[in-house]
Amino acid sequence: MATRRLTTWIAVLLPALLAASIGFAREPGVGPTFVPGITLGQANAVPLSPGWRIASRSSYADSLVLGNDLKPTGLRYMAASEIALVTWVPDVKVLGAGYKAFVTAPFVSTTVVREAPIPAASRSTNTQFGGGNPKLQMLDLSWPLGDGFYVNSGFGLYFPIGQWAFNAPVNIGTPFWTFEPNGAFSYFKDGWTASVQAVYDINTINPVNQYFSGDQIVVNTTFMKMFGGVNFGPVGYWLKQVTSDANYGGRNVYGGIASPPSEQLAVGATASTQFGRLSVQLMFTQDVYAQNGFLGSKGWLGFSYHLN
Repeated sequence: MATRRLTTWIAVLLPALLAASIGFAREPGVGPTFVPGITLGQANAVPLSPGWRIASRSSYADSLVLGNDLKPTGLRYMAASEIALVTWVPDVKVLGAGYKAFVTAPFVSTTVVREAPIPAASRSTNTQFGGGNPKLQMLDLSWPLGDGFYVNSGFGLYFPIGQWAFNAPVNIGTPFWTFEPNGAFSYFKDGWTASVQAVYDINTINPVNQYFSGDQIVVNTTFMKMFGGVNFGPVGYWLKQVTSDANYGGRNVYGGIASPPSEQLAVGATASTQFGRLSVQLMFTQDVYAQNGFLGSKGWLGFSYHLN
């Protein structure tokens, strides 16, 4: 009888585990640490003027999860997020570059709907609210190259203190560390803004369940022109998992499943303007390709205030 119950449990749960694994394309139930698209609409490599800045980036996304065959897996994600940002820019030069440091704190409310083609016994709707892993960008350097061109290099660290539980249907944070080298190249002159930023996320192994999420690269691109005090133009991002996941926890961890690598491509548009020390940005992005990842739309609203 016990063997029969175990077989039935596996038959019901395994399709859901497979769908979740494919959807996140990293540890099941865990999304990307760096939100793709979060830095769009900015001249990422241009040094900031000295002082403190407080900022927020709110977004709402509605996405389906596609599998390796580019077809829906039965998972739908609706997520409202708020990311708070505090930036410090001292009036100093480091190796001839402008220096800044910042911290981010994400808060997310996510609803996950499991529907067909997931088996009826595994369908459900779950909502989770919590804080994600905060990030400290302790090193961020920007050099002017002349004639409107700039280059930037930085390094960030995500602390493993966000909401996570092994049995939760969806998680906002992770119990593992993420190291994030990043760089950018920008043109900023005569009302034109063109910028490319790349970040590379390196994860440590999950110490609770021995699951290892592979490395990911995200490239954000922006091209804007100033029209009557409003910056407007197209944006886009590309995400790709470049190393494979590994499940060292055995059959007791997600049924022994290791998620396949993911890829995601999105395009959109942004508009931003300035009211004294306050910057306001609106943006919309639409995923146009996803494999083992999210395909949907997202609206963004950003504010940044220069304190001094």
